Amino acid sequence: MTFQPHSPSASLLDEIALALDITSLVLANWFHLAIRLGVPRKDCWNFERPSTQSPTNELFQYLEATRPRMTLKKLKDSLHELNRMDLLYYLDKQSLEGNA
Repeated sequence: MTFQPHSPSASLLDEIALALDITSLVLANWFHLAIRLGVPRKDCWNFERPSTQSPTNELFQYLEATRPRMTLKKLKDSLHELNRMDLLYYLDKQSLEGNA
């Protein structure tokens, strides 16, 4: 999941982070995604601490550092399991299949 700061992929991650940072009783958020991807709960709690950075961005940085070979397909599969069809649609719309 290596993305350059000003690449289209980086702005894509920012858009996903905006959607996942929202706390909802209905939609899965960044915490659910982290657990689905196998991130230990104690690490997830670190993402929640008061910060100027979004918890989803911290999750993506964690994944980049601990799972550099994680693919876009794994992310999409996890989003599908969480029923985040809105984000799957958004990813598909961005035509990123070639970067998986």
